[in-house]
Amino acid sequence: MRRSSRFYPTRISGLYRLALARSRLKGEKDAAEILGVKSTRTASRYVKTLEWVLQRVDDLRSLDDFRESLANAIMREFRLAEAVGALTRSSVPLTPGSLSAALASLGVEVTTTEARALARWLVELNLVRERRVPVLTTSLEEAVLEDVRSRGAVTYGTLARVYGDGVRDILVSLWKRGLVRIPVLEPYRDVLESAEDLDRLPPGLGGRVFSTWQDRVTGETYCELVIPSRAKISARWEL
Repeated sequence: MRRSSRFYPTRISGLYRLALARSRLKGEKDAAEILGVKSTRTASRYVKTLEWVLQRVDDLRSLDDFRESLANAIMREFRLAEAVGALTRSSVPLTPGSLSAALASLGVEVTTTEARALARWLVELNLVRERRVPVLTTSLEEAVLEDVRSRGAVTYGTLARVYGDGVRDILVSLWKRGLVRIPVLEPYRDVLESAEDLDRLPPGLGGRVFSTWQDRVTGETYCELVIPSRAKISARWEL
């Protein structure tokens, strides 16, 4: 069972503002007013994140001191110097997915949301600077893979608009080889691993990723793979 996230992607200046006003912080509405946001969900995430942060940071003399204390805390607790070093040596861009993979290789487990927060804070705290590294893509498959890697995560619909409907077969091939994650396909891995034609799958397959059609010439009925437009595609990294 997945555990819930302990902290969320938040602006450090907003956390500091809440920390200074915590004596009058009675609930989400107070937090929303202090932050100047309308969403109580956003305010709730700031409150929860602040609770986690204040267990590790007690220097509130100034925003700079707060930032420095937070930087020291997360670098130490999550072994971020080692994780970012692993990404650098492998020329892997910093994304929530790549950072999560690097941390996992060190035995540090974080949720996807926590990885997003850490990646954001690394940039916001000026702890990392990114360089663009040229990658030669001599095939459409390589171009699609590098696009997913550079984005970290993207919806199928976004990729289909850029590369056309043919991107489906490319993504399934990358997924079979363990280069990308497509969670919506995992329940059907056995069927898809052995499939030679994604438009002519065995009839009677259940699930929201299959559509049934009939060949007007032969009368044969087939299922075809239809990846939902909002299905998430993310890069997988071996570090």
